[in-house]
Amino acid sequence: MDEKSKGQAQAAQEGFAARAKAPASHAATPKAVSEPHPPAATAGAKAPGGRDAQPEAQAQRPRRKRKWPIVVGVVAVVIVVAGVGFWTWHEQPSFCNAICHEPMDNYVEGYFNDQTLMANMHKKANVTCLECHEAKLSEQVAEGMSWVTRAYAVDESGDLATVGVTADQAFCAKSGCHEWEDVVASTQDWGGQAGVNPHLSHQGEAIDCSNCHGVHETSYMYCNTCHDYAVPSGWEEPR
Repeated sequence: MDEKSKGQAQAAQEGFAARAKAPASHAATPKAVSEPHPPAATAGAKAPGGRDAQPEAQAQRPRRKRKWPIVVGVVAVVIVVAGVGFWTWHEQPSFCNAICHEPMDNYVEGYFNDQTLMANMHKKANVTCLECHEAKLSEQVAEGMSWVTRAYAVDESGDLATVGVTADQAFCAKSGCHEWEDVVASTQDWGGQAGVNPHLSHQGEAIDCSNCHGVHETSYMYCNTCHDYAVPSGWEEPR
């Protein structure tokens, strides 16, 4: 090989070595491949199957429960329970003087504690006030107005001076109360006197039960206005 050829070969080798040692500064770097973004949902986007995506999303939202039916139900139950409780209390003798102390205190006290009164005998037989004194709305309103306006009078003992209630055979001798045949039989030959019976008066039904029997006051032997019959213990004689 001549000198010229050797020179060319050596220059080629040196150029190759220089390229091999040079830094790969100009080497191509792979571009970052970004993942494709999902398309933004649009108002007219369709869900699989052809349904609108937006209404379906709204259907999946939890609905707020209405609370007003529960509140109304609770209030109704409270009113019913309170009404039943009030009515039950209303039927008890203690209700009579819970507000109207005057003039009802004497009557309630006698009902519970005065053994000389027929009211106490009714209490022992578990008979309440309203079983004799029927609770009529019109009468209760009138009594309430009389109490508020104090349009009533009491005697020295605190009892009502005027009592509008009378007890006759129809009032006392009715189903569930006194059987008239039993009443008559219990006083046959009264006081040991043959043929004497205060409950078979020669005056017929002109005499009411309350002429003798005082439920809230001392009973009175009305027959002895004319007769001389035996007087039950605790009763008063005619004056």
